[in-house]
Amino acid sequence: MKDNKLHHLELEVMKEVWKLEQDTVNNVLDNINRKLAYTTIATTMRNLARKGFLSYTVLERTFLYQLLVKESEITHSMLSDLLERLFDNSAEKLVNTLLEIRQANPEEHNRLQQLIKDSQPRGNNDE
Repeated sequence: MKDNKLHHLELEVMKEVWKLEQDTVNNVLDNINRKLAYTTIATTMRNLARKGFLSYTVLERTFLYQLLVKESEITHSMLSDLLERLFDNSAEKLVNTLLEIRQANPEEHNRLQQLIKDSQPRGNNDE
């Protein structure tokens, strides 16, 4: 798998498969938050297998799809791409834009501050 980018429906399907680490077309169809045809989900899952995100085994007449790629791999890859393409690799621009479109509640704000504090490089004065 060369490219960890997923289209919207592919990402929705992968989110369902990540929950159980393996899944069937029928189960994804039942749990996805959109009304779609069985063939749409089946084709999407087959394409995800072809692209190397899923593998499958056939049990009687049912395709059981298994994960080949962890959620964190996709998250990191897609966010890195977004950071590079939209924010010129600037974490500051990314966080600023995020806070412009969605205000953090006080608990989130405190956790964000702690994450920033914990991630700061230590200077020579901290020894």
